[in-house]
Amino acid sequence: MSIGFVDHKVITSYGELCLRQQGPSGAPRVLVLGGISGGRLAYLADGSGWWQGLFTHLDLHAYEVWTLDYLGGMGDSLCDAPPATVEAQAEAIALALQKLGCTQWHTIIGGSFGGCVGMVLALHEALRVQRLAVLGAAHRPTAQAVMLRSLQRDFIELTAQTQQPERGVALARALAMVTYRGTTGLDVRFPDGNAAVHYMHDRAARLVQQNPLQARQLFTVFGPALDAFRIAPQALQLPVCVIGFQDDLLVPPHLLEEFSRQLPQCQAYEHVATAHGHDGFILNTAAFAPRLQQFMEA
Repeated sequence: MSIGFVDHKVITSYGELCLRQQGPSGAPRVLVLGGISGGRLAYLADGSGWWQGLFTHLDLHAYEVWTLDYLGGMGDSLCDAPPATVEAQAEAIALALQKLGCTQWHTIIGGSFGGCVGMVLALHEALRVQRLAVLGAAHRPTAQAVMLRSLQRDFIELTAQTQQPERGVALARALAMVTYRGTTGLDVRFPDGNAAVHYMHDRAARLVQQNPLQARQLFTVFGPALDAFRIAPQALQLPVCVIGFQDDLLVPPHLLEEFSRQLPQCQAYEHVATAHGHDGFILNTAAFAPRLQQFMEA
């Protein structure tokens, strides 16, 4: 993957959207969309990109790759009131892509929240998307995922009443950490459960320290957007690759099987054996990259 990049800032109806373009200009385009806390810094030359493994294990040299910072997310995109739904976030992204003259897409790769956004973009009338890869995401949320995100918002509301707003966001993130990582992986990594508790709170504190307001929006805006998300799989009339992960509490196998079964052109469905649970889409790229590469080049 080429390390050269160009950053773009585009005004949308919600504010300024930041996007990054990497790879050979004019090559077939690939849009890479991550989870709620992911952004345009997916790949960095020093190896510190948040989705570095995707670019390491997937051969993207022949593609013009785009990433972005969600409006209301943890990156540099600016907005006063973030899009309240997945559809609205996707609409703002589609508008920015149109302004940049980028309407033809070889593949959209979406992980977690990005998988939901990718599904909506694949249906957008102004875009021409040839292929869609959905990792750790599905056409609807499970009841358990909605319950967990509701508790996150309860933490934020209760601590706000006691004048500890950042504490509530940290607790919401701590609960999220429990859902992102697989049961087996946590047990193996932390034989002493107290160490796991320290890890959970440390990661939560780091996120809040980056930007308390933006971190809060991940749970008060992005969370409800995921709860309300619904899309008819039958409407996705393009080749789709679906990848799920063992011990994923948020997007379990039965949901992905339901999703893939209803897709008109499900070209591949792979369930990755991993100890990382939902975060397998970030940490287990070596396991699913060959299938994804084959899908992209079919």
